[in-house]
Amino acid sequence: MNTSEQAMLGARPVRVIDKLPSPEEVFNLPKLTWGNIFTKVLGPAAIPLGMAIGSGEWLMGPAVAAGYGLGLFWLVWIGMVIQAVYNVWWARMVVAVGEPINVLLSRIPPAHLWSTLSMIFSFLRMFWPGWAAAAATGLMAIVLGKIPGAAEAELVRWTGVVLFLLCAFLVSIGGKIESTLEIIEKLMIAFILGALIFILVPVAVGYRPAVIGEAVFGSLNIGRIPRGVDLLLFAGWFAYIGDACAANADGSGYWRDKGYGTGSKVGFIPAVIGGKKIMLSPLGAVFKITPENLKTWKVWERMINLDMWLIFFIGGMLGMYLPSIMVAALVPPGTTLPAWGIAAHVANEMKAIVGPWGYYLVAFTGFMVLFSTQLGVVDRLTRIITDVSWTSVEAIRKWTKGDVRRLYYPALLIYLAFGCSSLWIAAPLIILLIGANIVHFYGVWLIPALTYIDRKILPKELRAPIWMPLVAWILWAFHLFFAIALTLFYGFGIKIF
Repeated sequence: MNTSEQAMLGARPVRVIDKLPSPEEVFNLPKLTWGNIFTKVLGPAAIPLGMAIGSGEWLMGPAVAAGYGLGLFWLVWIGMVIQAVYNVWWARMVVAVGEPINVLLSRIPPAHLWSTLSMIFSFLRMFWPGWAAAAATGLMAIVLGKIPGAAEAELVRWTGVVLFLLCAFLVSIGGKIESTLEIIEKLMIAFILGALIFILVPVAVGYRPAVIGEAVFGSLNIGRIPRGVDLLLFAGWFAYIGDACAANADGSGYWRDKGYGTGSKVGFIPAVIGGKKIMLSPLGAVFKITPENLKTWKVWERMINLDMWLIFFIGGMLGMYLPSIMVAALVPPGTTLPAWGIAAHVANEMKAIVGPWGYYLVAFTGFMVLFSTQLGVVDRLTRIITDVSWTSVEAIRKWTKGDVRRLYYPALLIYLAFGCSSLWIAAPLIILLIGANIVHFYGVWLIPALTYIDRKILPKELRAPIWMPLVAWILWAFHLFFAIALTLFYGFGIKIF
């Protein structure tokens, strides 16, 4: 196969390959069946899903439910539908060019400006390891036998440091970091969703069945926003419905590393323990537009849709609804969840209904939820810095002698040092809310940039149906609204709600 030919794609060259590999060729399958599609092909979406069932689902959603009830549930399903479409839209670009979105942005003139800007926004929203600190509150609730309070803040912080370092160890083992994360996140997601369903049986059915009706009413009551709602919490909660709204594109590198489409011809980031040197190309790859390649492209499109709708969307809906219903059933509206015991927020209420096992199950579930998010964040931020730097700076590739691990792991060590020190900034929920609201200012320019790539840079045969970017612009409107609301309130003291 000729892979040396190059062409210009936007502001940068791209490799041109003669034949687009099929899923059967990439994953060494005799033919695609539903069995091997689920076991071998699908899976990258499990990593952002594992991250999604965290801040928005376990922290901000329950905080909104405790403070205002379930009247805002209409935003959950609307947000998840919009984001699933949006995710399919950018995933098509990644699979077509073999570059994660943060790198693909460098194809917009001037080269590397927009990719560098995306790296900066990603850093600002994710460098705080607030998920590790929040997960530590669940672990300490189990160890102490009580919900941690301000008196245990120092213990929680140091436990958060240990969990943060554990995440770094996990992304250091295995042949391919994406594969390691996919396996771990799938196991944690299965436990988390199973535990939530198990918890809700005695709570929503036996203790307060009316909460189901409230959830249904809140889902249908489109447009309702409580007066006096906390803007930082409300905007942060919406930003983290289903991972991170427009910033979901930050996780696009997993589709490349899995080997989807032309990503199978580009390379991936291997682990330092158990992995080996892989030549990660600084250039993406596109395939020649032929009837055979376009037929294979349609198969990859189906894989993208299955991954996003069957894993990300369904898992995200359950992850958003179940914890909030649990909290709404256990605490009266107007309740403020504990700042330093946020992972185990309703453990005591569960204990009062079913006994001690309920306390420990809620605390451990909260720990798993937030640890899964921090694990994904540790890799996502480090890989974004690595991918953008690897693509844009030739001197770095020469310094590392072509081994991307020599860039990834020093970047990880710097991130660990910087992140651990930030645990002393504020309580975990406040740290996460600040990071969540940065998403709105990110999305305001990211969605127009992705539209430019899709409609102006990609070959016309690979552009998305026009309704996909139109749906993405609905998400843009939400981001613009919240960005303006946050600016008016925190910059000028003007309240919208």
